[in-house]
Amino acid sequence: MEVCRIVSARKLVLILACIVLAAVTVWVHYEVKVNLQQPTELASGGSVEQSGNLQVGEEIPDFSGVDLDGADITLSEFRNREVVVLDFWASWCQPCIRSMPSLEALNEAFEHRDVEFLAVNVGEGPELVREFVEDTEFTVRVVMDEGEDISGAYGVRGIPQLVVVGRDGKVAHIELGYPPLTRLSEMREDRLWDLLEELTGRDGV
Repeated sequence: MEVCRIVSARKLVLILACIVLAAVTVWVHYEVKVNLQQPTELASGGSVEQSGNLQVGEEIPDFSGVDLDGADITLSEFRNREVVVLDFWASWCQPCIRSMPSLEALNEAFEHRDVEFLAVNVGEGPELVREFVEDTEFTVRVVMDEGEDISGAYGVRGIPQLVVVGRDGKVAHIELGYPPLTRLSEMREDRLWDLLEELTGRDGV
């Protein structure tokens, strides 16, 4: 009986440990998702000087990864050549999805203006992302961040988050909860449009 009780006690401890572990796992997953979604409540968009490890005016760390087609990509390859707009997003993020038409319109408007738009997908696998891109006909180049190495290094805690990097490799602008703008006239009045005009040093299109 004593042995059985010890075994039973051990089983009980294991069961309780499993329950606690499962509860902690669910809580952590919930907290991570809530933290990622939190800035999306900024429906009108919010410009900030600092977010995570990024600071406006400071040099942005390089990253290396692959795009959705498997091609290698680094941030430094655009330095001294193009302005880079990084858009951190995920397919489960509804505000991210609502802002995509605006991002695509800006991408098209500045297509020949030495601006590279990169949609950095956070935490999802290539099959899911490829299916989403095909279903939505999303045309902006997608960079995979399945292991969250890029977003983790930059301290991205909420999406959508948009980061503009100048040709000099310095952070020029950080936007949390980028607003969905549907008309070109609205975009021309947006501060992001003005910033891209300034960084490219050319007149409006």
